[in-house]
Parts: sequence; C-alpha cells; structure tokens
Amino acid sequence: MLRTLSSAVILTLCTAATVYATDATGRTYYQHYCAACHGRNGHGDGFVAPALVQQPTDLTQIAAAHGGQFPFGLVVEAIDGTHTVRAHGLSEMPVWGEVFRAEHSSPQQQLLMHAKIVAIANYVRSLQAPSPPSR
Repeated sequence: MLRTLSSAVILTLCTAATVYATDATGRTYYQHYCAACHGRNGHGDGFVAPALVQQPTDLTQIAAAHGGQFPFGLVVEAIDGTHTVRAHGLSEMPVWGEVFRAEHSSPQQQLLMHAKIVAIANYVRSLQAPSPPSR
C-alpha cells in the first residue's frame, strides 16, 4: 500500500514537472515574474527598466554572448540566485528561488519550485535571436 502511494506521488510529481516545462507555462511565468524589467519580448525594455540603476539584460542575446550556445544551467542559476549575474551588481533582480521557495518546503514543493524556474529558463531559451547565417 505504501509503495503504491509512493509510486503515485512520484508519478504525479513527474507529470507536474512536465506540465511546468511547457513553453506556454514558461511564457506565463515569464510574463508574470520577468517582463516588467526584461520586457515582454526579453529585450530589457520592460516598463520598470527606466527606474533601475542597471539596465536589465537583453535576454534575447544570451546565446550570442556565449558563442551561440544557450547556457541553460547558468540561466537557471541566475533565476534561482545560486549564480550572481555581474550586471545585477548589488542585484536589483529578485532571487526567484527565494520567492518561490516556502519557508519549510517539502521535497515535492522544492521540485515544483525548480520546475517553475526551469520552465522560465526554457522560455528564455525560446527568445534567443537567431544566429546570423554562416558565410
């Protein structure tokens, strides 16, 4: 009985993580948490941007700044606060890992929080400007 219950919980969590990882979900989270500063299309031109000391990063240029490769892990770490982004200086950007994480979160809540951050990172990856054609 306990094993069946554990299997059901794991299956539910895997399903939830898959749902959170869709582009539509990532776009929804991005628009809610990121667009005010980074802009609806990720160009760093959100309505809050003029009030910030440091201009928000143009998220469409992340891959270009990393040799054409999107540094997915670094983006996740920048969102959750485990990697400090130099452009944030003293960091006007909220550390979303702290925002999403409950004070005494269970392992399941931590997984869902991470899935939300991964969904946002996946959406940011979809915003990357196309690479110029090779000559």
